[in-house]
Amino acid sequence: MEDDVRDDALDLLAEVLVWRLAGDRWRAVERALDGLAAAGGDTDAFREVLHDLELAGPARAVRIEDVAVLPVPEPVRERINQLVHTLEGPGRAEDDPE
Repeated sequence: MEDDVRDDALDLLAEVLVWRLAGDRWRAVERALDGLAAAGGDTDAFREVLHDLELAGPARAVRIEDVAVLPVPEPVRERINQLVHTLEGPGRAEDDPE
């Protein structure tokens, strides 16, 4: 994977950890995390899913029914941490249990 794509992913994953979103938006984040993990070394697929993750983020205008926003759920935090370890070094991915 290209270094700039990896760096963009690491930056975005760090941002996700401080997002506050409605529950349905967290499900979109989970789907994007699944896609990032599945993309593997396919840089184009990884970029596309990274874009989807960015779109799942907080909106500037919040609908009245979305006022109950939540911090990152623990399972999502764990998935992000696993992805970060995988992206930071080739040997570290083998150390993480599934």
